Amino acid sequence: MTDVLTRHNSLMEKIVKEYGGMIRSAVDKALGGVPRIDDIVAEVHFAVFMTLRKLGEGWTPTRSFVSTIVKNKVNEFVWQHHWDSADLEEMKKRQAEQIYQREEVMAQIHTLTQSEFRVFRLLGLGLTNQEIAESLFISPLTVRTHVKRIHAKCDIQGRARLALAAYQTCYHDIPEGREADADIACHDPGRFVRPGLLSHQAS
Repeated sequence: MTDVLTRHNSLMEKIVKEYGGMIRSAVDKALGGVPRIDDIVAEVHFAVFMTLRKLGEGWTPTRSFVSTIVKNKVNEFVWQHHWDSADLEEMKKRQAEQIYQREEVMAQIHTLTQSEFRVFRLLGLGLTNQEIAESLFISPLTVRTHVKRIHAKCDIQGRARLALAAYQTCYHDIPEGREADADIACHDPGRFVRPGLLSHQAS
C-alpha cells in the first residue's frame, strides 16, 4: 500500500473513532431524531475528512475545530432543505429518495470492471487522479479514463458527488470506534466494503 493511501485510510479511521459520536449527536440534535439519518451522517463524516485532508498533515485539529466543521455542515443541510419539526414528511421523502439513489448506484457498481471498481473505491478516500495512479501503479491517463466510465455507468455528474457516492458505498458502514489495519482498503476490503461488492476484488 502506498504512503498516500495509508495516510488517507488512517485519517478516515481517526475521524470515525474520535469524532463519530460527536457527528451523530450533532445530526440527531439538528434534525430532531428523525429516523434513517445514516446517509446524512456519512456526508458529514466525508465533509470532515475532506476538510482535514485539504489542510494537510503535521498538525492535530482541536475538537472545537472539528465541531465547527460538523456544525457548519449540519446547518448547511438544514438551510438547504428547510428541515425542521414541521417538515417530517419532506424529510422522510428525501430519505427515501436517498436510499433509492444509493440502491441505484449499488446496482450500477456491479457493471464496473475490476479496474474501474478499484478506482471507484479510492475515490471514496478522496484521492486525486494522481494519487490513485500512484496507489494502483497505473498512469493518470488510465485513471481519467476509468473515472469517465464510472461517471457514465453510475450516472453521477460531478467529482464531489462521485467521491461521496464511493465513500457511502464502500466505507459508510465502518463501525464507530473500531481499530483497523491501514491496509484494509486494498488488502481486506471485506471489513469495509458492503456485502455484495466483493466480486470486484479478485485479482
